Amino acid sequence: MYDILKFNIINSTPDINQEVMDYGVEMIGAPLEWSETMGEGIKVGVIDTGADITHPDLKDRIKEYRNFTNEETDEDLNGHGTHVTGIIAASYNGLGVVGVAPKCDVYVAKAFKKDGTAENLSISESLKWLIQKGVHVINMSFASDSPSEEIRRQIVRAYQNGIILIAAAGNDGSLSHQGIGYPAKWKEVIAVTAVDIDHKHADFSSCGKEALLAAPGKEIYSTFINNSYKALSGTSMSTPLISGAAVLFQSKAYKRFGRYLSPEEMRLMLCMYADDFGEKGRDNCYGFGVFSFGRIK
Repeated sequence: MYDILKFNIINSTPDINQEVMDYGVEMIGAPLEWSETMGEGIKVGVIDTGADITHPDLKDRIKEYRNFTNEETDEDLNGHGTHVTGIIAASYNGLGVVGVAPKCDVYVAKAFKKDGTAENLSISESLKWLIQKGVHVINMSFASDSPSEEIRRQIVRAYQNGIILIAAAGNDGSLSHQGIGYPAKWKEVIAVTAVDIDHKHADFSSCGKEALLAAPGKEIYSTFINNSYKALSGTSMSTPLISGAAVLFQSKAYKRFGRYLSPEEMRLMLCMYADDFGEKGRDNCYGFGVFSFGRIK
């Protein structure tokens, strides 16, 4: 059994008529890339609780949607998936919020139910579908202490197909014996931990030797169900910031060189753009450091 990472709602608004940029999108320097690409031509898969396809910031970004749960409705009844999707891809449209890659195409696989749990089969079927759809990046803001062989097989298949796999480290805290959760723990997957606005390790974020990168994950503002916006905290929020960055890199690579970065090249590129924090060099809480395309402030 897998779980989406539990989150706390910090605040919410029913509507925003003036577009705002969350500090996480700004801190990773996404706008520095927008003069060249906003993610055009790149497909990103989101395995989560679904997404609000009518949300004004998402309706133009979501291209296909599949429900792999036993819930009768395709709707996101939880909100987690809608929030994650917005961090990656909320449209640059003058209202609400803007995502890291606001012109990419999103393929939503609803694998998690309202209570935030998913069966292994739902996740593996989601991975199969996204591989079939030819997505370039898959975001997995969920974790489990127990590995699934069927999910691992699909992870390996996706990796062999050149898909960039990015997952949340977990929210068990740096002092927990649990360490990094699955699927982030597997070598084919980029494991993302969380920091706050001051680049300090977030106390809820899991740590472990598999940690590769850190990104903002505390009080991240994004889209939510019922056409609203909320600020949530968790490695679930830091992960889509890195997924969005991978989308921008892939779009840039194709525009400049006519090809995409391999998973190995993407891992190297993301780590080269990481600023070292914590212990010198790679460490269990920051990985190679906090990712950023550059400095805005």
